[in-house]
Amino acid sequence: MPILTGPEPLTPALTVRPARPGEEDAVLDLLAEAAAWLAGRGIHQWPHRFPREPVRRQIEAGEALLVIGPGKLLATCVVTDADPGLWGENTEPAYYLGRLAVAREAAGAGLGNRIIDWVGEKAAVHHKAFVRVATTRDNPALRGLYERRGFEHVGDPPEAKWPTSLYEKRLAESRQAEDFRP
Repeated sequence: MPILTGPEPLTPALTVRPARPGEEDAVLDLLAEAAAWLAGRGIHQWPHRFPREPVRRQIEAGEALLVIGPGKLLATCVVTDADPGLWGENTEPAYYLGRLAVAREAAGAGLGNRIIDWVGEKAAVHHKAFVRVATTRDNPALRGLYERRGFEHVGDPPEAKWPTSLYEKRLAESRQAEDFRP
């Protein structure tokens, strides 16, 4: 089940919504911009340009999201219910956050952190026990960001296609309970 079926406010000035069919290039452009910026810093965690077909499938499944500011696309991410390729057949309910990319013009304003928090809020509402992320082992700044956001390192899968570190954040039981008041 997708995390979101329609647009909703992320902040008073920003909206998050599912990417729509035909917006593959918008998602791919945001990812390519982030990949180029990372490569310029010596971090090769993403390809220069992701393949179109997986992005199209994520859009069709309602997993690819866009964050829109006043008249422009500012970020993208993917949120899924499972990631068996990296996490195996895990039975604990979780949201898997990936391909989080913020447009350079919006970088440094905390948008990435707000998206991470929003996924956690939605996970609590949807009875998920965890938010999980996979990141490159070779990006200490990104690993540190997730650790500061309360994620714990749980492993480095040797079978991954690239050097990967897995992180998860357990959602507090009291927070989940607060979201379900009658």
